Amino acid sequence: MGVLTVLAVSWGAHSSLSPQKEVAQSGPADSEPSISPTSAPPTTTVASPPAAAAPTPSPATQAAEDAARQGLTVMFTWYPTTDRTQNDAYGRARDWLTDSLAQRMTVDARTERGPSVQWAHWAEQQTKVIADVSIECSGCPEDTDTVIRRVATIKQTAVSDSGTETVHPDTTVWVTIVRVDDRWLIDEIRY
Repeated sequence: MGVLTVLAVSWGAHSSLSPQKEVAQSGPADSEPSISPTSAPPTTTVASPPAAAAPTPSPATQAAEDAARQGLTVMFTWYPTTDRTQNDAYGRARDWLTDSLAQRMTVDARTERGPSVQWAHWAEQQTKVIADVSIECSGCPEDTDTVIRRVATIKQTAVSDSGTETVHPDTTVWVTIVRVDDRWLIDEIRY
């Protein structure tokens, strides 16, 4: 009896480890075949369409956006310790401005009241205000060979010996960049 029990257990273990047939062969003739529990359901792989890549800007568009980014970065990076007003930064950005914009932006903007309280505090703390500019085109008019319009967001950070502080709020400007000879220059800035 002991030998029969060992054989039965051995046969059961062997049959559960050996590959099963996909469809059971035994059963009533009118019954549906059953699927073995060891078979896996078929898998279907659906390839998703590639993500739409942002169009690569033309070299002219890239050059215009780069010029705007560089010019605005210089315009909105301030040195209150040595700058009398923010307009001093416009003078430093002269290389990225058309002549007409440079004349409008570099006027002496000093007033009898003097600099703002914030400006005076920055000057006292030896603070440098650094600009980070992003250029976008949300609803911009169509580019031409000589005129490109963009929206720029300027984020500023005040950096001093006592730490860094984000300047709020961000500044948003609409910029017109024009081709003058072989260069792109900022021709208009609207707040």
